[in-house]
Amino acid sequence: MKTQRGFSLVEIMVAIAIVSILTALISVNINDVKKKSRDIDRQGDLRTLQSAIELYKTKYGIYPDRCPNLTPGLAGGWSGQTGTDFACTSGNEYITGRADTNDYDGDGDKTEILKFTPDFIPVLPRDPKASSGNFGYVYTVNALGTVYKLMAKKTVESETVDYNHPFKSCDATYSSLGVCDDTDPSFTKPVWCEETDTGFQTSYGVWGGYANETTPARIERFTEDVTCDIK
Repeated sequence: MKTQRGFSLVEIMVAIAIVSILTALISVNINDVKKKSRDIDRQGDLRTLQSAIELYKTKYGIYPDRCPNLTPGLAGGWSGQTGTDFACTSGNEYITGRADTNDYDGDGDKTEILKFTPDFIPVLPRDPKASSGNFGYVYTVNALGTVYKLMAKKTVESETVDYNHPFKSCDATYSSLGVCDDTDPSFTKPVWCEETDTGFQTSYGVWGGYANETTPARIERFTEDVTCDIK
């Protein structure tokens, strides 16, 4: 009678090792795919918000406001999603409407609020992973509502953002004393606007508008006060 030979201990151990390696490779690949997917969502959210912000400007002639916030910044401070260091006390409305004090919509009523949500976007999106800390979706705008900036702050996972990236978060030309407003081209970009900065490498950004100033130099200066702000 012929006996059937079983697997040896060495063969079983080799098989287990192969399965473990394959499992690890699959796990790494899945994690990479998830990171890439979240980054694609971030880019999509920024574009969706940017479109809504520009529609608001088209209708009212002014960009929507940020929520009241004490976070320092060149543009007057960032407002961000719930759970972040920039969270608004009123909830998740990090982009808000404006009081119609100048009758922006031309209907004769200066007491109404020109709403951003849900009139231009049903709800404000949240970063697909961020929960708390110095990161997440943030927004800022200058006092006159003529220049704004929107960021997925320090949450990029699948790539290192450089100065050629379509969603780079800063586009300063030169600066003095850490301020993006000097007209002397001998100055360099602020450190947080360089490709070597960790915050720059891990953030997406979009912006729009121009400062309402009298000369090209002042337009550039006060526009960049907003568009090169990352901190």
